[in-house]
Amino acid sequence: MTDWLISMNDWGTQIILAVQSMRSDLLDRVMLIITFLHSDILYIALFPLLYWVIDKKIAIRLAYVFFIGYYYLNNVLKDFFQTPRPDDPRIAVLYEETSFSFPSGHAQGTTVFWGYLAMQLRRPWFWAMTIVLIAAICLSRLYLGVHYPSDIIGGILIGVVVLALAAWLVPAIERTVTRWPWLQQMALGTIVPLILFVLFPTDDGARAGILLGSVIGLPLEAQTLRFSPGGTTGQRIGRYVVGLVIMLAFYLIPGMILPDAAIWRFLRYALVGFVMVWLVPWLLIKLRLLHAGGNV
Repeated sequence: MTDWLISMNDWGTQIILAVQSMRSDLLDRVMLIITFLHSDILYIALFPLLYWVIDKKIAIRLAYVFFIGYYYLNNVLKDFFQTPRPDDPRIAVLYEETSFSFPSGHAQGTTVFWGYLAMQLRRPWFWAMTIVLIAAICLSRLYLGVHYPSDIIGGILIGVVVLALAAWLVPAIERTVTRWPWLQQMALGTIVPLILFVLFPTDDGARAGILLGSVIGLPLEAQTLRFSPGGTTGQRIGRYVVGLVIMLAFYLIPGMILPDAAIWRFLRYALVGFVMVWLVPWLLIKLRLLHAGGNV
């Protein structure tokens, strides 16, 4: 399979060169901005927005699908295929990447994130925006010289398969797990991130940590808060700004104190995940920026 993918690099190189024939300083900057639309920083800002402000259930579903169907699956596939990045001397590489090439993480990740969100929101305009966004980000990867077309196509197709599986599996898993006692939910949610951390200690300690903190906090939130993300526009803006400031504090302060070893990074991000799903909503309820449905 790897040899077959590499055999397509010659025609892939020609396509990259054709795309780069349109290069200009302005377009270089535009494509760098577009490629940034798939970044950890952006997703860290978007998940709290969904969870605190828009729709809590959609945020939870999307987080599981995205973490497993993109972050971990993409790492496994890249390590399995181990295909090189474009290296033809005629190609201008405008963005540094160190991981393997196939499948494109940008193509797979944007397809999974925005595709699943579009499936949940069910708005034609959002589907149109999602398709344009995926196309633009994928084009930016060719323009920047960091992926072959086969990487892009493979990433999109894998993302579509993930979405199909998510549409089938997530409702069934949700119906089953929500019937379990909350301590049992928390136990299962703790085991899975720990296994992922053991399997991916260096690359994904932070991601497994966020997952751990979140799955510990979610059953607790369901038992003690059961908040509703409704409210006035002012309340929604206020809770998002206040919540981000609190999250940032819990991210930065431990980072200044704790070593950067994988285990400490794992624990630090676990704290951030717990703060996002339980502590911030609890504080926002106290500040009357969020409405609780249960005992606080």
